[in-house]
Amino acid sequence: MQLTYRGQSYETSAPAVDAISTGETATFMGRSYFRRQFTITQRQQPADLTYRGVRYTR
Repeated sequence: MQLTYRGQSYETSAPAVDAISTGETATFMGRSYFRRQFTITQRQQPADLTYRGVRYTR
């Protein structure tokens, strides 16, 4: 995904989200729904970062 912040363009990716049904039902505001357990995969952080125009490495 291409984003822009203060005129600087950068790429980002959305993490993958897996939903596993738990078999449980719940009620919220009078409506029933099936509960799910969500797991989010960890994203790899870039090694080279920039802060206020200065590049640094983790």
